[in-house]
Amino acid sequence: MEKMKQKIVIVLSVLLLLAVIYLIAKDLFSSSPKNEVNPCEYNIDKLKEIDSSLICYKEINQFDPDMQQCSGIAVDAQKNMYISGNKVVSIFDSKAHKTRSFKVDTSANCIAVDNDDIYLGMGNHVEHFNRSGLKLSVWKAFNSKSLITSIAVNNKNVYVADAINKRVLKYTLDGKLELVLGAKDTSKGNTGFIVPSPYFDVVFGAFNDLWVVNPGKHRIENYSSLGELQSSWGLASIQLDGFAGCCNPVHIAVLPNGAFVTYEKGLDRIKIYDPTGKFECVVAGPTSFKGKSDFHCSQSSLLNDLTTDLEGNIYVLDAYNQVRIYAKK
Repeated sequence: MEKMKQKIVIVLSVLLLLAVIYLIAKDLFSSSPKNEVNPCEYNIDKLKEIDSSLICYKEINQFDPDMQQCSGIAVDAQKNMYISGNKVVSIFDSKAHKTRSFKVDTSANCIAVDNDDIYLGMGNHVEHFNRSGLKLSVWKAFNSKSLITSIAVNNKNVYVADAINKRVLKYTLDGKLELVLGAKDTSKGNTGFIVPSPYFDVVFGAFNDLWVVNPGKHRIENYSSLGELQSSWGLASIQLDGFAGCCNPVHIAVLPNGAFVTYEKGLDRIKIYDPTGKFECVVAGPTSFKGKSDFHCSQSSLLNDLTTDLEGNIYVLDAYNQVRIYAKK
C-alpha cells in the first residue's frame, strides 16, 4: 500500500511539472504579438543606408590604370598619380594619361612620393627609387618578419608602419633607423599598437605632425618626433560617427585644411572628420564600389589605398583596380 502511494505521488509530480513547462512555453512563444520588433536585432540594411544630405563629395573621374594587383597610390604637388602594381610602378598625369612606367623586383605593398623620390614597401623592407625608375637604395629590414603596409615622408624623415611587429619605424631620408614607436610601456599606460589584421596606416598631418592608426583601438593617434603619444581621437561604434568591426579604420589621409579622410572595411564607408576628430560628412558609402559589399567584419577591404591632393580632392584605389577621384560638392 505504501509503494502504491509513492507511485501516485511521483505520477502527480510529473504531471504537475509538465503542466508548468507547458504554461512557461506558451507564455514565451505566444504572449507577444508576432509583429513586435526585437530591439536587440541589427538591421544591416539600415546600417548601409546613408542620408544623402550627409554626402558632401561627388565622383568627378574614374579610370582603369590597366594594371594587375594594384596596391597603393600617391599623388604629387602637380597631381601626378603614382600607382604600385604587380612588379611595376606606373605614373599618370592629372588627366589619367600614363606618362611613365618601370618594373620592380616584386610587388609593393604601399607607395609614398616626395618630389623626385619614390619609396616602396617591398614586403619586409623599403626600397628607394627616383622618378625615372632608378633604384637608389634598399633599406635594411627591421627584422625578417616585418610587413610594411604604409609609408609617410616629409623633408626630414620617413615613417614606416610594420603591421607584423606592430611598430612604426622612423628613418632618416637615407634609410638609417632612428627610432621605433609602439613598444608597450605599462608605467606610462601605453598598451602599444593593436593590429589584428594586416592594415596599419601612418600619415603626416597638415602641420607636419605624425598620425598613426591604432586599428584595434578604433582610434587615430598623434605622436611627437620623439615618439611620445600626444593626443588621439576615435570611437568604436557601428554608428556613422564611429568605426565598426574588429580593427578600423584601415586607411586614412589628410586634407590640406587638416581634416581626416578615413575608410573602414566591413561597412565600406569613406568619411570626413575635422582636425579635432569630429565627424563631418561622408565621401562615399557601401554601394559606391564595384562588387558586393556587405556587413562582415572579417571581409577583406574593398579599398586598397586612398590619398589626397593639395586642392582637397580624394583619390581612391579600390580592390577592383579602379581609381576614383572625388571632389567636394
